[in-house]
Amino acid sequence: MTDPHDDLHAWLEAQIRPLPPPPGTFELIRKRARRRKITRAAGAAAGAVAAITLIAAVPTLIIPRLQLGTGLARSSAATGQTIPVSSSHPSATTSTPVPAVGLPPVPANFAATSVTFIGTLTGWVIGQAGTPGHCFTKDCTSVARTDDGGATWYGVPAPVTGAPDGSTGVSQIRFLDRDNGWAFGPQLYATHDGGQHWAKISIGGMRVTALETRGNRAFAVWARCTGTGSDFAANCTSFAVYSAAMGSDQWAPVRGASAAVSPGGPAGSASLLLTGTLGYLLTPSGALLSGPISGQGGWHPLVAASTASAANSASPSASSLCSSGAAQPNGQPAGGLLAATSPTGLVLLCTGQATAGTQPKTVYTSSDSGTKWQLAGTPPASGTATSVAGTPSGSLLIATSQGIEVSADGGATWAAAQGSLPAAGFAFVGMTTVSQGVAVPADPSQDAVWFTKDGGQTWQESAVR
Repeated sequence: MTDPHDDLHAWLEAQIRPLPPPPGTFELIRKRARRRKITRAAGAAAGAVAAITLIAAVPTLIIPRLQLGTGLARSSAATGQTIPVSSSHPSATTSTPVPAVGLPPVPANFAATSVTFIGTLTGWVIGQAGTPGHCFTKDCTSVARTDDGGATWYGVPAPVTGAPDGSTGVSQIRFLDRDNGWAFGPQLYATHDGGQHWAKISIGGMRVTALETRGNRAFAVWARCTGTGSDFAANCTSFAVYSAAMGSDQWAPVRGASAAVSPGGPAGSASLLLTGTLGYLLTPSGALLSGPISGQGGWHPLVAASTASAANSASPSASSLCSSGAAQPNGQPAGGLLAATSPTGLVLLCTGQATAGTQPKTVYTSSDSGTKWQLAGTPPASGTATSVAGTPSGSLLIATSQGIEVSADGGATWAAAQGSLPAAGFAFVGMTTVSQGVAVPADPSQDAVWFTKDGGQTWQESAVR
């Protein structure tokens, strides 16, 4: 009997021939392999593109070095009623100080020309920094910021432009809140993200000589001027107030808020002031225009033009007291300057011809939003006046080419401020509260601004570096 295991063994030992694959099998395998390679390559490329897009989308805080065309940390501190008597953002005055640790440095040789604060702690300065000839233009417009009341400063991005040169450049800065700010004089730039990005605003060949903020709007004086070089606000023939809402770059003229210089008349400028719910424009002729700052309604003259003899009356009008006079280098008037002490309390500083370091000065005040004025006092003649400020307590301050004069009684008596003050005096003084204020030196090469914590009695230097 045959052993069945022998048959199984023979079958296992037999030569085995594999069946051939169906026709086209190898071609199908090759196609699938190529398809997998293409898919992997496309995925890698897409990942690279996504990575590049992500990198490009991350905002970069550019460190303010002297690099061609960066438009970096550019700072300014010099003019206008930039600091409200009562802050529109009281929370900014009570926030915890934030030291500038690990933040971009301020560029070297920072020459401040303008300053703005939104409370007692957070503020910005603008000016020129670095070495001329090594930046985007002949100078380097830069901005610096403080979050601890001037104890420390750090660099932030700035408009890519230079110092004022005829119709180009900027020299002044104002912020409404932590996001919305403007650089101007004579061009106009806006930021709505705290200064990380700046956009140039078209102003139709005009020049912005003043800009102030209040509530939820910004107001600016747009003028037609032919001044050259740093005298950007000289030889202006007309002035108009324009306004824009917070967060918007759409500027529109304020109805009724315009003025023209008489043909052949003396050079003039215009002073802009915002207090409470009203705005004011002191025209080259001395007429005072006023209107709402809500964006609704036009402005109008407070009183009809009156004769010069009214200045001797008990309640003269602003137009009988003084005209605004020629423009200072920062665009502000030299002859008539406005300030506020309360929503309805105004201050008008009138100046005469400066001679050998002295200048006659007269201060008037109004308690009814500028309808009637009273003689408040006669400040010292020493020094040429550049700026005036007031506080709700009734204190008045005047910046001059020799220092700061302070009156604690509404202008009746005056005393010189104390401290280590710059030899050339100041170009601007403003108060953030009754006790705290800031001043900009007339000589920008000081690389600093000055602060007071006692109502203007004493001042201390804050180096912007």
